[in-house]
Amino acid sequence: MYASLSGPVVGLNETTAIIDCGGVGYLCHCPSRTLAALELHKAVRLFVHLNVREDALTLFGFQTSAEKDFFLALTNVSGVGPKSGLSLLSTFTPQEIIAAIAANQPSQLARASGVGKKLAEKIIVELKDKLGSLPIFDGAGGLGGATGARISGPFAEVFSALQNLGYSPKVAESAAQKAFETAPDAAFDTLFKTALKHATTA
Repeated sequence: MYASLSGPVVGLNETTAIIDCGGVGYLCHCPSRTLAALELHKAVRLFVHLNVREDALTLFGFQTSAEKDFFLALTNVSGVGPKSGLSLLSTFTPQEIIAAIAANQPSQLARASGVGKKLAEKIIVELKDKLGSLPIFDGAGGLGGATGARISGPFAEVFSALQNLGYSPKVAESAAQKAFETAPDAAFDTLFKTALKHATTA
């Protein structure tokens, strides 16, 4: 229903922002990093998601469409609601979340408020094999690559996961290739860890 909102910021606190769009103020719940970038009375564009429940319609706002897509990927995990998704994105960058998933570190994700160890483990289980389909982020937090397109296949998943962490396409491709040459039939987490070692020494 809503894709984005544009207008001046007319209200701002620790958890929400109010965006004036043609005289109508829209209350948006946002991650802390998004809120930190906003200024009262300054024009802004937020990419939004409308969460529909029987008792409430709630807007969630993000600086980039990639961050919104990442939020939706998190909240698609059973047990992860919008509040937990916002908490994760307020505590960590998307790259840090991806790294924790790839390295199987539930204790890292559990540092976010409202995300216990069991929920963190569920996030890793459900998203570990989908890293290649998550939004690709560049160093500024936006979509990386030529189009940010989703790609599939084991090699592409490792390649895409490395790009998610900020490595250039050239470095990511080389590291993924070396990992597959070493153990072409290994599981994704093993391949990714091997590729990550190659990428960090490139």
